Amino acid sequence: MATDNKVSLADMRKLLNIDNTPEPKEVIGQADVDEDGKVNIYNTTIDALSTKLIEKTRDELKPALSKVIATTTAEEVGTLEKKLQADLDKTQAELLKLAQEVRPIEIRTETKTKKLKGVRHNQFENLLKITMAGQPVLMVGPAGTGKTKGAEDAAEALDLSFHSISVGSQTSKSDLVGYMDGGGTYRTTQFRQAYEFGGVFLLDEADAGNSNVLILLNAALSNGYMAFPDGMVHRHPDFRMIATANTFGNGANRQYVGRNQLDAATLDRFTVLVWDIDEKVESAMAGTADEGKRWLTAVRAVRKRVLEELELRVVVSPRATLRGAQLLAAGLEFETVLEVALVGNMPAANKSELANLARASYKK
Repeated sequence: MATDNKVSLADMRKLLNIDNTPEPKEVIGQADVDEDGKVNIYNTTIDALSTKLIEKTRDELKPALSKVIATTTAEEVGTLEKKLQADLDKTQAELLKLAQEVRPIEIRTETKTKKLKGVRHNQFENLLKITMAGQPVLMVGPAGTGKTKGAEDAAEALDLSFHSISVGSQTSKSDLVGYMDGGGTYRTTQFRQAYEFGGVFLLDEADAGNSNVLILLNAALSNGYMAFPDGMVHRHPDFRMIATANTFGNGANRQYVGRNQLDAATLDRFTVLVWDIDEKVESAMAGTADEGKRWLTAVRAVRKRVLEELELRVVVSPRATLRGAQLLAAGLEFETVLEVALVGNMPAANKSELANLARASYKK
């Protein structure tokens, strides 16, 4: 039973291991498949190619080569065709993904349209949309993933001033709402400036702060006004609130032991946006130099081993990628960079293993 399959000449050349013969002008050959699944190649160009090769082969190899040509089955040809098509589909998908990654982000307002170019975190567009909608957003993700930078970029993209405070256990009420000094003069804060006059206010490391202090923000986020030491202030229409955290506000975990549980009423006022490591952004941090790319490979190998296999309480963030790439570019030796930028804070019991893993990955 014959079928009329079309086989690429390039495919047949590969099957026959014909690499150095000039490429024939024709690009498609015909093949009939008989009842035994054998392929009978009758295209004259392929016939001539095969005959020429056989004629140049020593007599004792001719039968073997003839058998290879004669016993190329439809299944083998079909498998190769599927593989080539899969490779093509993968390439097309990668190109489409690349095009989507580098496409400008469009911001449209009533008065203008602004396009943002360059490499951005895969959640940056969502951050912009949530912020533009006027909703407070809590960015949750591991250390070193660019949360603070994302908030700053959002302010720039929206043409708003940027205000920020990094909170901790010692952050007080006056750090947020200000205070009246001994002379009766009100001392303002970054939060007050954004709230009254408009702008993006970033509450950085929110889960490191005192939940009782942060409760002060509840009224400011839910209502259109807030009480300050010098009086009641109405919220500006362009006030935007962003907070960052390493946890979801449920308290400390194995990796972030200094984090506090946040009040449920405070958390309820935020839209939560997960901000994990974006490999595209991390690749951009490593740069285009070969040493930077190999350093990135080493960092990722160590990160996978530390987090997924050994489950150590160690952070291997994109900051390690950025630091190492910059130090290598500055001329430091690999071994020095390895110690100061990657494995220096590893547990003693695992340090040697992880250093060797980084060395092997960097050499590949």
